[in-house]
Amino acid sequence: MNFKIYIILLCLIFYPQLGYNDELAYQTIDEYDEFEELDFYEHIRNIVIVQPEFIESVSKQNEINEDRKFASRSRFPSITASLINDKSLKRDVDDFLSLRKRQDDSFDGVITVDQPLYLGNKINSQVNIAKAKLKKSKEELNEVASNLIVNAVEIYLTALKSDIISTFAENELIKLLVFKDQVNARFQAGAADSSEKALVNVRLSELEASEAILKSKKIQNLAVYEAFFKKPFENLGLPKIKLNNVLESNIYNAFVGMSYQEKIAKIEIESQESHVELTKSSYRPQLGMSFRFTKYDLDDDEIKDEDLRGGIYFSVPLINFGRASAEINSAKARLNQSKILYSQSSRDSDYQKASVLGNIIGLNEARKKILSSLDNIRLQKETLQLRLSSGANFTAIALIDATVQEIDLLNQLLDTEQSLLISELQANHLNTNLIQRFKISF
Repeated sequence: MNFKIYIILLCLIFYPQLGYNDELAYQTIDEYDEFEELDFYEHIRNIVIVQPEFIESVSKQNEINEDRKFASRSRFPSITASLINDKSLKRDVDDFLSLRKRQDDSFDGVITVDQPLYLGNKINSQVNIAKAKLKKSKEELNEVASNLIVNAVEIYLTALKSDIISTFAENELIKLLVFKDQVNARFQAGAADSSEKALVNVRLSELEASEAILKSKKIQNLAVYEAFFKKPFENLGLPKIKLNNVLESNIYNAFVGMSYQEKIAKIEIESQESHVELTKSSYRPQLGMSFRFTKYDLDDDEIKDEDLRGGIYFSVPLINFGRASAEINSAKARLNQSKILYSQSSRDSDYQKASVLGNIIGLNEARKKILSSLDNIRLQKETLQLRLSSGANFTAIALIDATVQEIDLLNQLLDTEQSLLISELQANHLNTNLIQRFKISF
């Protein structure tokens, strides 16, 4: 079964689970500042266009565009001017009987015009190859920009998640450290035994270790952010972005379309077809016109000799001892290889699209379950805090355990939300419409 058909059927099978109508990334997290969608796009766009990979691709495209101009202008005639200063170093001819030119020295001016008429389709093939390279460079530039968008978003979200979860864990730890003094006071008063004191200290030590690890990851991720964005991290909030790829209105087209690799591979086929024609052109007849104007003895004002010569030239390869067939067959073999690479890239793209779709389905289900668990543990924390404030039995250990679970679940939820948004962007990337979404145009 064709893999693209399989993907669409898979969408339809899981359609009830994809109820994303106007679904937003991070919509399940409403305790933090929001980063407006258009502002977020602009923030990422301004970073992408200054990355060295992007600038290099733009420069490469400019180079190839100039190569295309060069190939197109090969159709025009070539006009050359030359000065010939020819001095005789040694001459042994009969001054009367020899037909050789008797003037020893010359200082001539020559203008030559050469106009090819037919070169075996060589120029057209060169122009087609140049155009294919230009198309390929444009797709490569788009792919670079699209990849940079995904990377930039992932780096921002990773830094943001680390900042949020580390700050949350630090604040919760500060709130819970008061129980260390309380349990010590209870122990001194005989209201708590040594095991309760030790257990509270152990739980708090575990929380301190977890908070230290989260802070370490925060420092690392903020350093990565600063290296990529070239400025210190600024918490601009959670981006609330619509997950467009899985809306009801375009579920059939969610993963339909050629990827960049497919487009590049297809363009390479066009290029190799032109290379075959270019190879054949070397073994075809060639026809052209050539004119030469010569002004003799420019250094002698008394001599007015001039010469205008010209005509049509025509050449036909006769015997090449099998070199033509060998070179042409080699070009055809490269063409066949490019067709195989296109099939391979098409297959790989189908695998990637299926993987992204499956990931989105799994992440959506995981998000619901994690959110439900997080709501339950927060309700449990509220209950425990009420019991503590009302003077009920000391429940610090249970509250610490609930806080540890809350931190872990919040971390999982942030991870899931981030993965869901990145999967959405990867789907856009595979469909080659991510740069349009972020309004990057060339």
